[in-house]
Amino acid sequence: MDKYYFALLGEAGAAGIAKAFYVRFKSEKLKESYIQEESHWKYFKKYRRSILEMPTYYTLFLVGIIISLFGFKITRKVIIRLETAAINFYIKNFSIQGDIEKILEDEKHHMEI
Repeated sequence: MDKYYFALLGEAGAAGIAKAFYVRFKSEKLKESYIQEESHWKYFKKYRRSILEMPTYYTLFLVGIIISLFGFKITRKVIIRLETAAINFYIKNFSIQGDIEKILEDEKHHMEI
């Protein structure tokens, strides 16, 4: 699968789950994370588009709501696991410079929630 396509769907899902966590917990850090994930999604839209973007977004929004019902401690563990996977993906598949470097820094910042 094309790395830009995979990143596009990954960021669509990340935006969905971040929105769910923000809706549930109303934290400013979670709001900032949601806004950043949405901007990452828009960045990858410049390279690829897919009919799976919105289904991915809404599916992970619902999954995020369900995860958040288990409490903030579990939600935080999920955030750390997802952001670690995203960081590893970017390091493995992209040269870390320019916009990708900023996205990578944002992903690292999200783990501080």
